[in-house]
Amino acid sequence: MGDSPTVRVFSHPGAPLTLSDLKALKAYVDQGRQPWKSAYDLLAKDGKAQLTYGMAGPFAKVSRAPNENLWPWRNDMVAIWNLSRMWYFTQDDRYAKKAREILMAWATTQTEFSGRESMLDLGDYAYLFVGGADILRGTWSGWTEADTATVKKYFKNVLIPASNPYGESQFGAANKGALALAALGLMAIYNDDAEALDKVVYQTRTLAHIGLRNSNDIGMLGDYLRDQGHAYGQLKSLTMLAEALWKQGIDIYSDLDDRLLVAGEYFARVNELVPTTALPFGTTDRYYLTDITGHGWNGANGGNIALNQIYGAYVLRKGLQAPFIAQRRLWMPVDGDSFMFLKDSDTSKATPGSKLPLPSTTSITSGFSSADIGGATPAGTATYSGGKWTVEGGGADIWAANDSCHFTYKAITGNGAIIAKVESIQNTSLSAKAGVMMRTSLEQGAPRAWMAITNKNQAEQNMPKLAVYGGTNYGNKAFDIASSTPSYWVKLERIGNIITGYVSPDGTNWAATDVGRIDAPVPDTIYVGLVVSSAANGTLNSSTFSNVQITGGDGGAPIATPAAPAMLLASPGDGAVPLHWQPSFGATSYTVKRSTFSGGPSSTIASGVSGSSYTDKSVINGTTYYYTVTATNSAGTSGNSPADSATPVRPMVYVATGGTANDSANNPTNARSAFDQNSATQWFYSGVSGWLQYDLGRAEIVQRYTVISSNDKVARDPKNWQFQGSNDGINWTTLDTQSNQAFAERFQLKNYAVASPASYRYYRLNITANNGDSTFTDLAEFGLFASKP
Repeated sequence: MGDSPTVRVFSHPGAPLTLSDLKALKAYVDQGRQPWKSAYDLLAKDGKAQLTYGMAGPFAKVSRAPNENLWPWRNDMVAIWNLSRMWYFTQDDRYAKKAREILMAWATTQTEFSGRESMLDLGDYAYLFVGGADILRGTWSGWTEADTATVKKYFKNVLIPASNPYGESQFGAANKGALALAALGLMAIYNDDAEALDKVVYQTRTLAHIGLRNSNDIGMLGDYLRDQGHAYGQLKSLTMLAEALWKQGIDIYSDLDDRLLVAGEYFARVNELVPTTALPFGTTDRYYLTDITGHGWNGANGGNIALNQIYGAYVLRKGLQAPFIAQRRLWMPVDGDSFMFLKDSDTSKATPGSKLPLPSTTSITSGFSSADIGGATPAGTATYSGGKWTVEGGGADIWAANDSCHFTYKAITGNGAIIAKVESIQNTSLSAKAGVMMRTSLEQGAPRAWMAITNKNQAEQNMPKLAVYGGTNYGNKAFDIASSTPSYWVKLERIGNIITGYVSPDGTNWAATDVGRIDAPVPDTIYVGLVVSSAANGTLNSSTFSNVQITGGDGGAPIATPAAPAMLLASPGDGAVPLHWQPSFGATSYTVKRSTFSGGPSSTIASGVSGSSYTDKSVINGTTYYYTVTATNSAGTSGNSPADSATPVRPMVYVATGGTANDSANNPTNARSAFDQNSATQWFYSGVSGWLQYDLGRAEIVQRYTVISSNDKVARDPKNWQFQGSNDGINWTTLDTQSNQAFAERFQLKNYAVASPASYRYYRLNITANNGDSTFTDLAEFGLFASKP
């Protein structure tokens, strides 16, 4: 499995919160620290956190798609999570007893979780029912070993099978598979099942259609071009699993050059409406050529759970920067659920996994054998010259169950891969195919997988006699490619008994679009090579391939100058600009160049960079920098990548803490909701004009203030106001005036610079008009910010 099974002592609680996490959260709440206290208050008011909550179940059978008893199960799983947390925060045994009652009722009654989409609910709710059970197990003296055994049996016999109902490694694409992995991983932790957890870790690190490898170097996950809701679902599942694994001492956050940080930053960037050109990418569901999603998504409270976990993992633990996540955190609501994953420090440690068993490839110039399969005529040939293979083949077709082609191959034992760029396909038929193939034998109809390009300017794929999630509808299909000619990159990879098919526009941005399992007997040796089918048997089709690489190749092909990196993204850090780019095929190093003018002359700031990321720390906050990257190998250096710019900035410090709030209705309790650093609450004011103020208790020079719209009617948003300062609370100086302000989105944050800041103790927003409501005015947050060393 890559990582050998280990003897492991599991941490409970720890799926995903540890006792240390819980103690810190309780201390924040007890101290009244914001936003934890206001978020806890939301939890305490939730109907599923009450001692009076009426259990909705249990039922012997639950199903999703078709739905049966699904909402009762969902509601009770949330109640288990809420009540177990209420137990810990209040130390009132009644909450623990209530949570245990619900959990045990389901654990001793439910015998089936079925339906086509069972794994989706189990993945969505795993951190709730596992997290609640783990809190009870690890913190409540009334919990018994018998209780633990009962829950373990429930997970093992009912919920774990339903998390992966289609068989070994048979997972739906992207978010669907990630949800399954999250459910399996969290329940394996609760069940103290090291073997099952090692398997989940291995799958998360190797399966390229659902795990961490379902991503590219600029941070796009498989579902990122589908829609932002499913994009977040995939990110959240992988991050929740990574966090639970970290609590057990396993670090997958470090995998693939901190890939979850890059994925979180990309998600935050596009939804903060920063212009971003996407690369073609996709999943076993669909290959996307362009970004058709709606950016500016603020569902799931902006994605607060995953983004806060990523922030904690990389910024707090590892000292890295996450500028776009930090920007998003300024407005994201902190609700009665997400505050559990919000922290301000973390010094915990975990160990990265061993090197992944990914097969390497090198060029091949000779050593291929040839076979005409399925009566393909005339006899085919394969020749190599000047870095290109020309393969001639007949054959009726290889679509569906057909297996008639010319195959130029090499036998490979163990893990292996082949990469090729299809350069041209002779037009013997629109259905003529040229690509790469793996097969268990040279007999017609043997289990096999192929990825090919056709004269229809499409990619086609097929995995006959392999176990494929979704069957032939997934395994055998055609789709458009990001090319105006029938030329594209294709790849096949075998790891263990799993074969994965990929397509790419450039040889590095690989999207896994087909995945199959070789069932027993799994041969040690399979046949790997290039395939051509003329789809006009009796006529040879001559197709050309470049950049052919295979496991165990001879490395003899001439080295070509790499293409420019297809994409570069720059982020506005504090005294730093993190850069990430899509690598270039064949590059051995990269040079980073920078200018202070768009399109202006640039200078080299780093050379010999071996990876696809670099952080420029030689910057001055407040200056805009423009970056490009070139790729280099022994043959030469590429042109420039597309440029991107960033303006590093030192974040100002929120200063409305430790003081007192009030408003023109003399309602301090209501006013405090505007200063709890939590847009999930709101200042709700009876009137169309009035003031909202904060007494800092000390003088501060506020240089910027913010207003965040509440999750209420647009007409109640403030429209016209003065921002004022005072040192006695009586005599006020107007520092800024705004009119005709409109908030197009809920939870929208607007920044306002103070032109002539001065030192004041009191600050207020004097609202003179709202956006049309005749009765009420409200806002979520009124933020005061000052520069600090």
